[in-house]
Amino acid sequence: MSSDRSYHSSLREEQALQTRLRIRRAARELFATQGFTNTTINQIAEAAGVSPATVYAVYESKAGIVVAMLEDLEESVGLGSYIQQMLAEENPRTQLRLFIRSHCLLFTEGADILRAAMRAIEDPHVAELAETGDQHRRKGIETLVGIWQKKGALRKGLSRRQAVERLWLLTTVESFLTAIDRLGWKPKTYERWLADLTEREMFGEEG
Repeated sequence: MSSDRSYHSSLREEQALQTRLRIRRAARELFATQGFTNTTINQIAEAAGVSPATVYAVYESKAGIVVAMLEDLEESVGLGSYIQQMLAEENPRTQLRLFIRSHCLLFTEGADILRAAMRAIEDPHVAELAETGDQHRRKGIETLVGIWQKKGALRKGLSRRQAVERLWLLTTVESFLTAIDRLGWKPKTYERWLADLTEREMFGEEG
C-alpha cells in the first residue's frame, strides 16, 4: 500500500515539475518576442497548455516566473561551482576573472530574459527584481573585495568602498546589453575587455 502511495506521489511530483517547466518555457518565449509588459498570464497559460489559475498557483505573478527563470540560469551556468572555485582560489587576479566569466555566462545565457526585463524596467515588479539582483551582485563583490583587501592586493590608493563601487558599476547588465546589442560585440569579446579593464582597475598593471 505504501509503495502505491509512493508511486502516485512521485508521479504527481513529476507532473508538477513538467507543468512548471512548460510554463517557464512558454513565458520565456513570449517575453522574448513581445516583451514582459505586453505578455499576459492568460497568454502564458494558453501557450503552456494550462489554466491561468494554474500559473497563478505555481508562480503567483509574471515576476515570480522571472525569478524562477533566473534561478534556472544560475544552475545552468554552474554559478555555484564558480563561487566555490573563486573562494578556493588564492590568486586575486584569477578570482576576479572567474567572477567576470560567471557574470558574462549568466548574462549571455539569459540575454533574452534580461532584454525583456530591461525594456519593462518601469514596471514595479521588474524594478524590484532588478534591485534584488543588484543587491545580490553587490554582496558578492563585497565578499571578493574584502578578501583582496585582507591580502593587500588592491592597487595603491584604492579603498575598499571605491573597489566595490567601481566593480559593481562596471558589471551591470545594461553595459553587457549595450555592448552586444548596440555595438555588435561577441560575448567573449566583452568578457575579455571587461576582465582586462576590471583587473587594471582593481590591482593595477601586472608585474
